[in-house]
Amino acid sequence: MIETPVERVERRIRIEDDGTVVALSGKVEFGQGLRTAFAQLVAEELDVPIAAVRVVLGDTALVPHDAGTVGSRSVAVDGLALRRAAARARALLVARAAARLGVAAATLATRDGAVVAPDGRTLGYPALLAEGGGLAGEVPADVPLKPVPAHGIVGHSQIRLDAHDIVTGRARYTADVRLPGLLFGQVLHPPVRGSALRALDDSRARAMPGVVAVVRDGDLVGVVAEREAQARNAVEALDADWAVPLPVERADVDIVMRDDPGVDEALAAAERVVEASYALPHISNAPIGPSAAVADVRDGAATVYAGTQRPFGLRAEVALALGLPEEAVRVIPQLPSGTYGRNSLGDAALEAARLSKAAGRPVLVQWTREEEFAIGPARPAASLQVSAALDADGRVGGWRYDETTSAHGFRGSTHLDPRTAPGSSGRNAIPPYAFAKAKVTLHIVPTPVRTASFRSLAAAENVFAIESFMDELAARAQVDPLAFRLRHVEDARLRHALEAVAARAGWGGALAAGRGRGIACTLYHGTYVAQVAEVSVAANGLVRLERFWCAVDPGLVVNPDGVRNQVEGGIQQSASWTLLEELRHREGRITTTGWDAYPIATFRDAPREIVVDVIGDPTQPSTGVGEPGMVPVAAAIANAVFAACGARVREVPITAKRVRAALGR
Repeated sequence: MIETPVERVERRIRIEDDGTVVALSGKVEFGQGLRTAFAQLVAEELDVPIAAVRVVLGDTALVPHDAGTVGSRSVAVDGLALRRAAARARALLVARAAARLGVAAATLATRDGAVVAPDGRTLGYPALLAEGGGLAGEVPADVPLKPVPAHGIVGHSQIRLDAHDIVTGRARYTADVRLPGLLFGQVLHPPVRGSALRALDDSRARAMPGVVAVVRDGDLVGVVAEREAQARNAVEALDADWAVPLPVERADVDIVMRDDPGVDEALAAAERVVEASYALPHISNAPIGPSAAVADVRDGAATVYAGTQRPFGLRAEVALALGLPEEAVRVIPQLPSGTYGRNSLGDAALEAARLSKAAGRPVLVQWTREEEFAIGPARPAASLQVSAALDADGRVGGWRYDETTSAHGFRGSTHLDPRTAPGSSGRNAIPPYAFAKAKVTLHIVPTPVRTASFRSLAAAENVFAIESFMDELAARAQVDPLAFRLRHVEDARLRHALEAVAARAGWGGALAAGRGRGIACTLYHGTYVAQVAEVSVAANGLVRLERFWCAVDPGLVVNPDGVRNQVEGGIQQSASWTLLEELRHREGRITTTGWDAYPIATFRDAPREIVVDVIGDPTQPSTGVGEPGMVPVAAAIANAVFAACGARVREVPITAKRVRAALGR
C-alpha cells in the first residue's frame, strides 16, 4: 500500500516580507484556470486579497511532488490541500498574535492580511513572522475550514490571473523560451515506431551551413544547428536505413468490471431484447501548437522547460535518459499551446535533453505539424456492444456491455496495468443508472497506432455508447428519452441535473422540420453533467450543431465563470470530434498528417448558442470540470440527429454519408 505523504505548511504556503502569499502546487496550468482557482481558495482561507497571492505551479525545484495534472482532479485534490494548508497557516498566525497581544486566540479575527484584536490592535502577517520565523508544521486532515463563500472570493467569478498576459501576447509558451547560446535541434523520426537504425550516412548534413553537430544516441538521430531552418534542412539531408519491426503478438486482456448474478438469464427470458454496436475511431490530440521543449544539460545537471502535465514524471524520465540523479534535473513547466493528455508524454523534452547533452549547449526542439500528427499519440479506437432486456413496464431488466479498446493512460499502448485499466481504458463503462442486473467487461487489444492519454480517457467513448443506447431503449419502450432516464436514476444530483437542463432547453417543445434535440448525461469523477443538443440535418445528411445546453454540478464552485469557460470549450472540442475528426492509418502509419486531411471545427462550425448553467452544491466537496463537459456531447448530438430525421448513427464522426446510410437502413 502506498502511504499518502503528510502535508506540511511550509511545503504549501509561504508569506514574504511584503505580505505576498506564495502558494505551491505540483499541478500545472494549461488553460483550466488552476492558478486563479488556487489563488481564490488560499485568499479565502487567509483573508487576503486575491491579488496578494502568487501561485507557483509545477516547478520541480520548488513545489511538492505530484503525480500529474490529469483526470480533472486538480481542484478536488490539490485545491483542497492548499485550502487546508492556508487554514492551518491562519491558525498558526492567530496563535502567534494571541501570545503577542496577551489575549485568547478565539477573540481574534483576520482581515486583509492581518490579525485584528477586539480593541482594534492589528498585527500584519509579515510582522508576526519577523520574530517567530516562517510558518511550519504538519497540516491536520481535520483542520477547520472557513464556511464559504465567506468573503466573496470563492464562489464568485474572478478574472483569470493570467488573462491579461494571454490576450496581450505577453504569455510565454514553451517555444518562446530563449537562453544564452541557444541552439536549435531536430530529430529524424523513424517511419514506424520501434524501428531500429541499421545505417546512417550523415556526410551531407555535417557539411551544411550552421550545423553544430549530428547526434547519434542509440536509435536517436538528430541535428543541432544555429538556426531552426538549418537544423531542419540538415535532418532532411540525412540518409538513414531503418529496420522496421515485425508486428508483436500480444494477448488480449479481458477485465470484468461488474458482474451481477442472473444477467444472462434475464436476457434469455426477456420478451424484448435490444442490441446495438457503436464505434469510435482514433483521433489526434491535434494541439494548435506542435510539441516543443528547451533543455540545458551541462556540468552534470539539466534544466528542462516543457509544456508537461507530469513535471516530476518527466524529471524521472530525463534523469534516466541522461544517466543523472533525479535531484540533478529541474523541470520548469511552461504554457503549452494545447494539451489534452498529449503532454503526459515528454517526447520533445527528452529529445531536447539528449541533444543538449551531446552539444553542451541549450537546445530548443520544435516539432512540425506533420510530426505531431504522424508520431504524437492518439486516442484509442473503440468498439462497444450493448444488450439490454426491457420488461413489460419499460424498465431495464438486464444489461450486458462489452467495451473493446486499446490501452489508455500516459504510457500508452506499450503498457497495460490490469489494476489501473478499469479506471483509464474502462472509465465510465459502468452506467450511472439503477440497473439491478448488469455485466460490464473491458477487452484490451493491441494496436499498431501509438496511443496514450486523451481528454477524459475512455469516458467519452463509453458514454457515447451508453447514452445513445438509452435513447434506443426509450424509443423501443415508446417513452420520452428524458422520462426513460429519470425512471432509472436514483441519484438525486443526477436527477436534478437532467431536470435542470431539460427545463432550460425547453425539452419537449415543437421544432421546425429537419431539427431535433437529444439529451445525454453522465457522472464523471464526482461531477454531474446533463446536456441537450439541438441540430439541423440537411437534405443531403449534413449535420449542423445549432444550439447546446448544459447543466453541471461540480460541488463547491470556486470560480463560476471558470467553470463555464471549461465546459463551453469542452463542448466545442467534443462537437469537433463528433462531427469531423478521424485519424486514419495503414498498419500503424498515420495517413492524415495535415489540416487538409484532418479537419477540426472552426468558428463557422460553432453553435449559435451555448448555455451552461452551473448548479453546484456548496455543501459538497469541489470536483473537477476540465473533462466532464465534453463527455456526453457525442451522444447528445447523435440522439438529436435521430430526433431530427430518424437516422440512428452509431459511429462517429457523424458525417453526411453515415446519416444517409442510416436513413437507408
